[in-house]
Amino acid sequence: MPREPEPSWRDGIRALHPEEFEGLNELVSTVFHPGLVADFPHFLTPENAGDLRVAVVDGKVVSHVGVLKRDASIFGCTVRVAAMGGVATYEAHRGKGYASALFEETVRVGKEDGVDFMLVSGYRKMYHRNGCRYVGQDWTFTVPLDRIEDFDDGKVELVSAGPEDVPAMAEVYRREPVRWMRPPSDFLHGLAGRRLSKAFVLCEQGMLQGYVIVQQPRKGGEGRGKVVEAAGDRRCLVGVLGRLMKELDMKSLEVHAGGWDRPFQDLLKARGLHGEPANADGTVTLINFPQFMERMRPYFTEVVGERVARGLVFRQHGNEMLFYFGGDCVKAPDQGAAVQLIFGTLDGAESALLEAGGCAGEILSEIFPLPALWYGISFL
Repeated sequence: MPREPEPSWRDGIRALHPEEFEGLNELVSTVFHPGLVADFPHFLTPENAGDLRVAVVDGKVVSHVGVLKRDASIFGCTVRVAAMGGVATYEAHRGKGYASALFEETVRVGKEDGVDFMLVSGYRKMYHRNGCRYVGQDWTFTVPLDRIEDFDDGKVELVSAGPEDVPAMAEVYRREPVRWMRPPSDFLHGLAGRRLSKAFVLCEQGMLQGYVIVQQPRKGGEGRGKVVEAAGDRRCLVGVLGRLMKELDMKSLEVHAGGWDRPFQDLLKARGLHGEPANADGTVTLINFPQFMERMRPYFTEVVGERVARGLVFRQHGNEMLFYFGGDCVKAPDQGAAVQLIFGTLDGAESALLEAGGCAGEILSEIFPLPALWYGISFL
């Protein structure tokens, strides 16, 4: 459930009050572009006012940092995630520390509300100071125009998706091992709010096998499209990429494959594509490190066994985050290092910490990296 706004007061750092929503609309429309609120109807809404933190000066909303909180499933473990976006301050009010104060307030409230980690759709010095890092060991594949026929099997029916398809799409998505735990309204809002995106369901012999949502090429661009989100049978997904390109007049199509998604990677490679290493979406920071690790303990048990998983101890002392096993310890000196250790990096920034951690480091090398979530239609 969305957080309830705090009791009313006029000025200061606080949650948005529903009656101030037009003031927020004016702010983000000025800083970003008119119509931004309509792009994110599941996030920038009076119903989510309790999770939209604002700075109010003389009764006017002048700065904003908002989050949308959702549960997520990572290999069967339920965690709590906040996605942050809509960070905006009027030019006349910049340099006064409002955004930094709102970010810190967002983290504090998130911890109170049981959030484990937060996704941030971007990178700024302010985010870096608060432990946000690019993480993930994923892959990006690109289907070029001259390979279009190699990715059109002709066996899968491609059908434009609408609101009536949401229950079936949600059912397919629920089978994904790494996913957001979305209410149906997130699918409806995601389909309605994403500009230049088009959704399709994939059917084979009359049975729904998956869906794909693509960002169409922009006018005046080079005809490049991008898969925003895909779920379901990977064989069907790979076999319909060429048809998507034909349908939407694309000259190339970019496809993201999670580092954990070996079947998808292998099918794309088997057709001759060479992936490029890629981060997960945006940046990630931890909100409640020990709680997050405890929630992932069932997965740790699956990887290293019950005795070893039970012997792992997670502690935080000030900025330092510690991973103990027996007498050995992996020490992350700060939040940024810890998030890199947990989710992995492309340049192996976490390797030195693991190597210095003895037996604890060896165990963590088996259970990490955890997959960072891909936004898909949950993008803010």
